[in-house]
Amino acid sequence: MAGSGNDTEAGWAALTALAEKLQAPVWIEPFGSRAGFDQTHPLYQGQLPADRPRVRQALDSTDVLLVVGTAAIRQYPFTTGPLVPEGTRVFVLTDDAVQANRSPAELAVVGDPAALCNAVTALLHGGQAGRDTATGGKSAAGAAAEQYRLPPPAAGEPLRASHVFELLAARLEEDTILVEESPSSRPALQALVPARRPLGFLSAAMGGLGFAMPASIGLKMALPERPVVAVVGDGSSMYSIQSLWTAAQSGVGVVFLVLANGGYAVMDRLAEQRDSKPAWPSFPEISVSTIATGLGVSARRVEDYSNLIEVFDEVLTNAARRTEPVLLEIAVAPDTTFAP
Repeated sequence: MAGSGNDTEAGWAALTALAEKLQAPVWIEPFGSRAGFDQTHPLYQGQLPADRPRVRQALDSTDVLLVVGTAAIRQYPFTTGPLVPEGTRVFVLTDDAVQANRSPAELAVVGDPAALCNAVTALLHGGQAGRDTATGGKSAAGAAAEQYRLPPPAAGEPLRASHVFELLAARLEEDTILVEESPSSRPALQALVPARRPLGFLSAAMGGLGFAMPASIGLKMALPERPVVAVVGDGSSMYSIQSLWTAAQSGVGVVFLVLANGGYAVMDRLAEQRDSKPAWPSFPEISVSTIATGLGVSARRVEDYSNLIEVFDEVLTNAARRTEPVLLEIAVAPDTTFAP
């Protein structure tokens, strides 16, 4: 299981060499802040689930779980029962002593993840090239992506987040930095838009809101040669919408994609899981694109699939060389399920 602490060029290379030596499937950690492995690699399995029953199901045939660059294993929300299947041995390699200390593992080693992976690889003799790492000929990552793929909406049908992500994935440059703060649709985003370079995915990874907009501005200022795209829910955007003024004033070429469903969908889904009423009211009357325009950012609202294709082709072309921010408020239907 690759964690955020392995999200470096050296970390990716070392873990790839180790995984290929073993022909071992690789997951990324639940709710990680960064991608610690190439998500287009054939051994990549997807994001490990964040609740214990599905973790045990995913690791059902696993004899050893090696956790690299994070703790073992973040859960949200909490459920009872063992963390891993009976008989599964857990080992942790991390440069964070706190992560090592709180991990329920047989052994935790503190050090640079890349160096530790290289050391483990050097100890191995031969390989396991014949090992079957996929179920039914298809990896878990591929199965997850298929789960979220949708045909284009018919006339009169609303856009859904998965429509947006499929079109986005086909148009992003390989070195794009994608900053996520769209909680209810994050599982679909991670399944459909793989990170292909270190720092290809970035998230606050802790459920709080208000991170993505200012973080994406800072990233673009620090790394102007890379495209930066922020995928943010309309509810999330309200926590730091004023950061758009900074982007406009400083000429920071971030592409902001605001998925507008008129409410806090993740809170509604979590409330439903507890047979409770939604904690927050809906706000369909709020126009994020209007607010953005008032703050000096070029913005438009998109409600149609064919129009979204045209706008993406226009806005995402040469995104790395953008010198001014742009915001697209994309009307989508609320996600009806939430299974992190």
